[in-house]
Order: sequence, then structure tokens, then C-alpha cells
Amino acid sequence: MNDGAVPHSPGPGVPREVPDAELAAELKKSGGEGPVHRPVEELLARHGEAVYTYARLCVTGAHPAGMLTTAAFTRLFENTGRQGGPSAAWRPALLVTVGRIAEEWAADHRRDMLHPDLRSGTGGAAARLRPPGNRRLVSAAFQRLAEPARCLLWHMEVEREEAEVPAALLGIDTGDVPVRLARARARLRDACLEIHRETAPRDDCRRFARLLDVALRRGDRVLDPDLLFHMDGCAHCRGAAEQLDGFDQRLPVLLTEGVLGWAARAYLDTRGPREPEPAPPRVPSAIDTRMDFTAPEAVPGPTVPRPRTRARTAAATVRALADRLRTTAPRPRRPARHTPAERDPAEGPPGEGTANGDTPAPRAPADAPPGR
Repeated sequence: MNDGAVPHSPGPGVPREVPDAELAAELKKSGGEGPVHRPVEELLARHGEAVYTYARLCVTGAHPAGMLTTAAFTRLFENTGRQGGPSAAWRPALLVTVGRIAEEWAADHRRDMLHPDLRSGTGGAAARLRPPGNRRLVSAAFQRLAEPARCLLWHMEVEREEAEVPAALLGIDTGDVPVRLARARARLRDACLEIHRETAPRDDCRRFARLLDVALRRGDRVLDPDLLFHMDGCAHCRGAAEQLDGFDQRLPVLLTEGVLGWAARAYLDTRGPREPEPAPPRVPSAIDTRMDFTAPEAVPGPTVPRPRTRARTAAATVRALADRLRTTAPRPRRPARHTPAERDPAEGPPGEGTANGDTPAPRAPADAPPGR
């Protein structure tokens, strides 16, 4: 067994026959007991490269990236076996879990393995790993969506994969993807508005929410004078407007920053080819000189590793992790936490669980080329 790094990944864009939700159901049936080789290996093959890529952006080298990847998969496999965990939206859940485990590392002896920027600055690693304040509306709205909608948005908007890939992951016809994706985008935007109204600090914020929505949908460059006056003194509505302005065109960046926080742009740069990012939205001219409406908080992130090195190491790590999980005897069943089979997507970020996620990882080789 290669004692170092993540499972062989066939690479992005390779459709599989069994939907992720069916694989998750097999894990749930096991209850944490007995072999579950097929769902483990399939999920590793589908998502291992991407998870390792993000883990590598959070740590100092290939070995800790392999450890972090192993811990994220192990935690979600255990959570799913205890009737928790994701069903159809595995990729974003795994990536969020990488960040949560990195937060735990920041508080113990593994801190030195984290990226130097996660060990410095104000607020600690948790403040940097979580979505920034100016993306929390998008972050909360994403969690409100049903998992199939999350899967479609993530794989189409962030991963930039062909429609066949999320179709295979969801077990739907490829021809249905465009319509479902358009609905998912609309639901995400509607959820942003719902949360904006629910969290509004004043009644006038709620009264102006509809007017603000219509103006931004139409791309108005001159806003209603009463709305302008309100926004001049309301940070809550300015923040919502910044996230909703140019929503569809900016969705890949908004989603990645809203789900990942740390290294969001760097991760996005590692995914499939994208059209050039549109220029930051301009505020309507009437308020350009009155408020800094569009200035986002900086979302920190490291330099992206060289593509060939990243791909070789990811494939080797995924392959070794698959070997490890395939040959590891099943663990004794832990006392189950009774979690509803259908998890309320509004409860919080996917992938947050109670498993410690500290399963030792295989030692990652120093960017060795993968072998079959």
C-alpha cells in the first residue's frame, strides 16, 4: 500500500452510474458497521481530487494535505453512517469539512502544519476560514437550498463541469440540467432576499427590500430617492445590495467565497475553464460619491500550486486513501446520535459533525507521480 497521500481520481468530468444519494444511502444502511467499500471508493474517486486541492491550499505541504483530506472524508463517512452527513451535495460538504477540521488543528499541536497566513493575523484561523462578513447572506441562503440544488450550483457554477457530471451525480437526465440550474439560481437569490428581510434590524429595511430587489434586477443606475436616503445610513441594506448586484454574472465568486471563505479565489482558479470574471458591480451613479457600496472585505488565500504538481499529488493521495479505507477493518459502532434522515438545510453548513476527524492519514509522498 502506498503509505502517503489520496485515492486514484478519474479526474473531473467522468460521469458515474450511481447517484451520490444512493451511495450515501448505502453508508446509512451500514450504521457504521460492516464493509461499505463501493460507496467509499466511488465517493473518493468522484470528489477526492477536489478535496485534496482545497486541503493543499490550507496547509504547508503534501503530507498535511493528505492528512486533512483523510480526516474530512472519514468524518463525513462516519456522520453518514450514523444517519447524518450529506446526501446529494457531497462536494461542498467535504470542502466545508476541510475548513472545520483546519480550525481544530489551529488549536492543537497540528497548528504548525497550517498555511502561515492561517497562523497569523487578528481573529485566528477560524476568522479566516469562515466566510467573510460580506458573504454571509449568500452563505446562509446556500444552506437553505435542497441538496440537489446545491449540487447543481456547485458543480456547474464553481467547478465549471459539463452538465453530464452533476446529472450523473444526481441521477437525472442531462437535458434537465439547464432548467433545474435556472431554478436553483432563482431559489438562491430568493433565499438571499428572505434572509435579508428576516435579519433586518429595522422595519424600513423590510419595506425597502422589494424596491431594492426590483432595482437591482433591472440594473437601474439611478435609485429611488427614499431608498437612497435609507441606504445612506443602513449598512445592512448596503451589504445585501453588494451581494445581489450582478448576482448571476458574479455567482461563481459569490458562491465560492460564501461557502469556503479562506482561499476561495485560489480554489476557484484550480477548477475548470471559466469566462473572464465580470468587473465589480458599480453602484448607481446617484450614490457613487456618497457611500462605499461595493468595496468587499478581502478574502485571503494562498498562491495556487503549480497545476502539474497539484494533479500528481492529488491523484497519489486519493489512491492511497482509498487503499487505506479499503483495508481498514470496520470500527465498532458508536452510540448513534438520532438525527433526522432528512436534514433541514437551514440548520447550518454541511459537514459539521461531532466526529473528531482526527483519524491518522497516510503519509503523503513529496509530489511523486502517480502509479496505477
